[in-house]
Amino acid sequence: MTESPAAPSAPRTRDTLPDLLRGVALLGIVVVNAPYLGISAEGFSAASVASTLDAAVAFAVVALAQGKFYLLFSFLFGYSLSYVLRDDRPQGRTRYRRRLVVLAVLGVAHAVLLFVGDILLTYALLGALLLRFSRADVPRLVRASRITFALGAGLLVVVLGLAAAFPEQGAVVDPAAAAYDASMATATFAEATMLRLDALPTVLGTVAFAQGPLAFAAFLLGLAAARRRLLADPGAHVDLWRRYTRIGIGVGLPLQLVAAALQVSAIRAGTPYATTGAIGVMLGFVTAPLLSAGYLGLLAGRLARDPGLMRWAWPAGRMSLTVYLGQSVLLMLAFSGTGLGLFGSLGTASVVAIGIGTWVVLTVFAALWLRRSDRGPLEYVVARLTTPRVRPDAAPTVMKG
Repeated sequence: MTESPAAPSAPRTRDTLPDLLRGVALLGIVVVNAPYLGISAEGFSAASVASTLDAAVAFAVVALAQGKFYLLFSFLFGYSLSYVLRDDRPQGRTRYRRRLVVLAVLGVAHAVLLFVGDILLTYALLGALLLRFSRADVPRLVRASRITFALGAGLLVVVLGLAAAFPEQGAVVDPAAAAYDASMATATFAEATMLRLDALPTVLGTVAFAQGPLAFAAFLLGLAAARRRLLADPGAHVDLWRRYTRIGIGVGLPLQLVAAALQVSAIRAGTPYATTGAIGVMLGFVTAPLLSAGYLGLLAGRLARDPGLMRWAWPAGRMSLTVYLGQSVLLMLAFSGTGLGLFGSLGTASVVAIGIGTWVVLTVFAALWLRRSDRGPLEYVVARLTTPRVRPDAAPTVMKG
């Protein structure tokens, strides 16, 4: 049994909570992405976590951010589908398909020109699959999400379990990654582009394997949440937010602390994918949804009590595409040979601090931009490219008589 979203009787205003959550998620995402843009193709390296401070920052990033905020962002992507298909008319579905095409093009450009670890292309591909669930009812969406998560988590357990059992395989160096690390600090823009192209097949495969199924499970849950309008009125679901917070902080956080300890220990030993590291990665990714749910419950619950809380995150969330790509532009200029050439020369604490700085700069920019416009520059371009145009001859005929 399926249901279609009912057509609203009056225009609905844009919900505030999703934008606030996107702004916070973008901060978490840049903290995770910065080491891949500024340290090595593998993220953290043994040299980058040699000091106590750097190791502590890496531990915090792995425990609190890695694998969590992209799931929250994925949840919000699924939630946003309800806006595009609000009344389930053909125009809305056409607009959604066009958005996916634009997203895929931006994703390819982002991966090749700025950051090889792009997630937009994966979102575009998974978004096409999500459209098949656009008319599904809540029980079917939740059921499909559970099945997708189980399959994705099972695959991670099998592959990373094999890596833990055969650690010598994890010691094999990827030539493309080695070339990337050796040359990115001095490479010209054209040379850096070629380095990313060489590394792209491996990275896309890793993203699809490690993040794709879990991201799609979050898509489905986001769409289910939109059916119930959970984020439209957070004050109406206080008990739910409390339950999420208890599970996330009480269960998810301790598991993530253990996973982070295992991963950072392996990184400091120079064997990130040996037995200890593989177990840490496996535990971290499989249990990340618990802490992601905890973040959702904690933030939504706090906002239910204080609607003005975290208004500072709203501009970044309102211009999420511009900020996401803008972060990569600024980090590329900071670390690659095209800009300051700091790649591989700084410790984890400095790299993460630079990442946070880009988020702050772009959030301030977004706040100033939104004073004179209702959408960001890239959001405006996407809207222009994806909004179906009504032909003059398509207007209804008025009969006179």
